[in-house]
Amino acid sequence: MKDYDGIVFDLDGTLWDAAVATAMGWNAALAACGLPEHRVSAEDVRGVSGKPFRSCVEAILPGSVIESHPDVFVALNAYERSWVEAQGGRPYDGVVVGIERLSQHYPLFLVSNCQKWYLEVFWSLFGLQACFEDWDCHGASALGKPAMLADIIERHRLEAAIFVGDTQDDAQAAAAAGTDFGYAAYGFGHLGGSPLEFASFEALVEWFTSV
Repeated sequence: MKDYDGIVFDLDGTLWDAAVATAMGWNAALAACGLPEHRVSAEDVRGVSGKPFRSCVEAILPGSVIESHPDVFVALNAYERSWVEAQGGRPYDGVVVGIERLSQHYPLFLVSNCQKWYLEVFWSLFGLQACFEDWDCHGASALGKPAMLADIIERHRLEAAIFVGDTQDDAQAAAAAGTDFGYAAYGFGHLGGSPLEFASFEALVEWFTSV
């Protein structure tokens, strides 16, 4: 196994799944905006997960709805925050203990296209922030994942980092930043032919700590 000097994790579909709470928040927002006919499912959310908030909305809602209700972005963000803060999300099996274990062997980092408040909910629910040396999200820096990854690598002078994520966008971000990619096959995406993939988070932890 390659001697990595840092593991960078994606959030949604890699560490947890909060799609149910997000979908419920979005549906409440759409109803409040007079658009109850535009229902969003958890699977809809998972299908666009990994993109910045605005891109997720634009991928799910028809352009005509967005044009006629420009305030829908504000409503969706506010209601999603309320629901995610109230209900949280489900960490994948072994994540909480596994992150604590990995942090004893590697510097850990996190990058996500989520809103800043969303990441703060994740930190507050599971108390894992202390396990990570650094992090960034689109809601904090307005950067995309390739740029966030590149910044983390430069700031911490990483020479052999690996990015673990679950979507094709994550794989492309790793390639753009010049890092290896570990595919979280248990997550939201469906990649084929990834040279390094993990069927579960527990398997990921065992692979990285087996040396």
